[in-house]
Amino acid sequence: MSNRQYELFRYRNPDGSSKDWAIRINGDGTYTKRWGKTGTRLTAKDFPMSHPDDVHTEKRGKLNKGYQSLGMCFIDDDGNISTIPPASSKPAGEDPHSTQEDARIYWRIKMPSSVNSATVAFLKGTATGYAIAVLRAYPDCTWVEKVKDGHGDLIKPGAGSLLKENGVGSLLLLMALKKKGAASGVTISLSREDGIEISDQLKLESQALSFFDTDLEFVRSLAESIDLLDKRLDLSTVETFVDDFYF
Repeated sequence: MSNRQYELFRYRNPDGSSKDWAIRINGDGTYTKRWGKTGTRLTAKDFPMSHPDDVHTEKRGKLNKGYQSLGMCFIDDDGNISTIPPASSKPAGEDPHSTQEDARIYWRIKMPSSVNSATVAFLKGTATGYAIAVLRAYPDCTWVEKVKDGHGDLIKPGAGSLLKENGVGSLLLLMALKKKGAASGVTISLSREDGIEISDQLKLESQALSFFDTDLEFVRSLAESIDLLDKRLDLSTVETFVDDFYF
């Protein structure tokens, strides 16, 4: 029987009784909620997670209803809350060698009603141009291929996630559109499963790049072509003219 870590919330009734509610992100694109009277086995149900904001919204909703956060706990397969092991230990039954391979990077696009059609058309054209550049660098990036072909139009409200197998080109495309959309009122958010935001400043996102087993220098050429990095000045291409003066 395995224990898994949850964040636990408790609602205390005026008569002294209470009920519990717990939530966890599973790392496979889903999250689990558990609930029930304090001291009883908590019922469980899994839900698809389109973005970590989904979980934060759930927690805010419970706090607004009067629940109090009790911090992290461990709940076994039968729904029993167990004691918290030492912080340095792994939950029983979980792979101590788990890696990022099962993790995801989540994206979400929000478009205010005030955004005009010209702006949307501009961003769609930009997305196609960036997608072509990505595919030149990574021809096997099928996720971006769908965007280029119009079957996965990114410039519309929605959310989704990237797996490691989607390739770093997918991340770079979204980061470039995030940077371009910021000035037009279109919000493109990127975050890890823990809810930490990924910015559009590529030099600061080494951890996001490491998710795809790569680094800044490896993707520099593509990043420069889609305006994620300023182009380096190649001094070898600069001709110098030296006049000799004799006095």
